[in-house]
Amino acid sequence: MERAGYGVYRSSADGRFVDVNQALVGMLGYRAPSELLGLDLAREVYLDPGERDRLRHLPSGPEFPDWVETRWKRRDGSPIQVRLSVRPIIGSSGDVECYDGLVEDLTERHRHDELLRRNERMATLGTTLAGVAHELNNPLAAIIGFAQLLLKKQWTADDRAALEAINHEAMRSATIVRDLLALTHRRDGARRVPINLNDIIAYIARTRRYALETMGIGCRLELDPALPLVSGDRTQLEQVVLNLVNNAEQALRPRVDAAHGPAVAHVTIRTRRADRDVVLEVEDNGPGIPEGSRTHIWDPFWTTKDEGAGTGLGLTVVHGIVADHCGTIALESAAGVGARFVVRLPVMVKPAPEESAPQAPQPLDVLIVDPEASDLGFVERFLTSRGHAVITAANGELALRLASQTTFDAVICSARLVGRDGASIATALRSISGCERARFVLSTDTPDPDETRRAIDGAVLVAKPYDVEELRRLIEGD
Repeated sequence: MERAGYGVYRSSADGRFVDVNQALVGMLGYRAPSELLGLDLAREVYLDPGERDRLRHLPSGPEFPDWVETRWKRRDGSPIQVRLSVRPIIGSSGDVECYDGLVEDLTERHRHDELLRRNERMATLGTTLAGVAHELNNPLAAIIGFAQLLLKKQWTADDRAALEAINHEAMRSATIVRDLLALTHRRDGARRVPINLNDIIAYIARTRRYALETMGIGCRLELDPALPLVSGDRTQLEQVVLNLVNNAEQALRPRVDAAHGPAVAHVTIRTRRADRDVVLEVEDNGPGIPEGSRTHIWDPFWTTKDEGAGTGLGLTVVHGIVADHCGTIALESAAGVGARFVVRLPVMVKPAPEESAPQAPQPLDVLIVDPEASDLGFVERFLTSRGHAVITAANGELALRLASQTTFDAVICSARLVGRDGASIATALRSISGCERARFVLSTDTPDPDETRRAIDGAVLVAKPYDVEELRRLIEGD
């Protein structure tokens, strides 16, 4: 009994432990067998007190089924999934004197199986999103690029606001695609700029306030006016705030539906400084998150929403973005009194970068090699406005012919292009006299570690859609 890998016990007819082995003691989180003796299984071991009687009265009769899965709880109240085999010991009078049971802890096995299923779903998602990214990133790149070029000109206040909205929402759409791809591929380091988190919160509050108040949900802002800057990607941090506010809205809807008279539901967004961190809190006064669900809320595809009402990716994306910004996110409230998510981001210590000059200090000859070159006219237009000479090639063969006839200072090349011998076009271009010292930028629709490993020495791998300012720095060598 003591050497068995299973938990082994004997219980009285009324369901109290009378003998247990050490394996069962450890499984239930106790220190010694004496702490289990006399415990009432129904109330102190089964997670559901009525489960023991339910199992005894299954169609198999007064005996337990041969093997059955159920949920027990450890000493600290945490649930475990177990498999039981219990047989009654019948006395001389024909009555049940006691029960002998074997117990196997399936918690880790179930967790491992769920991880495998999750990985399979993630692999399927990655394949689908790779195609989606290719179809969406090129038109988004053109929208963002031309919007950014137009914003460099003088416009009326209304026209500038419209252009800023086009650029802002297109950038956010592109970021959503990249964030979804990041669930299957490691997110590349995004460009970090100084950001005032209060500005992001104010923007999200302006765009969501009307919809929230229409549903009877108040939105309160308690922002620290002296909040220091953080270093981050603005569109990604907007996604964090927006997802947390949307989650609060979903949690508050049942309370709004049940309310009579003035609205009592509200979401509060706070900011403050705590030592070397900027702290963001998004709190609601909804029903809260049950204890049993707290370990799952960060898992991809896990959701409490009705089918079709959510993907279960929101908090997964939020957690990934916060982690990529060297921050943390935690749930700090108790069930039944609302939910409060607390995000901590490190205070920025680097000064803001200086703005670039309107003209490049030195004109360059630039070659763009991309099958979608005709859709990326904004790149040619932007580089030309900086004083550079730009030539585009829609395929590798044309690019190689051009490179054999003239020299180039910089090359922007699709990472997926290969030549007749299967070698990378970028590698072939680098081997041609006149291009060996050129700056190479490899563009990709779907950031992939394999592409990074295949990249030629000295090349920089960037994801579409381009940020024109980042592209300028790479081409001009800032």
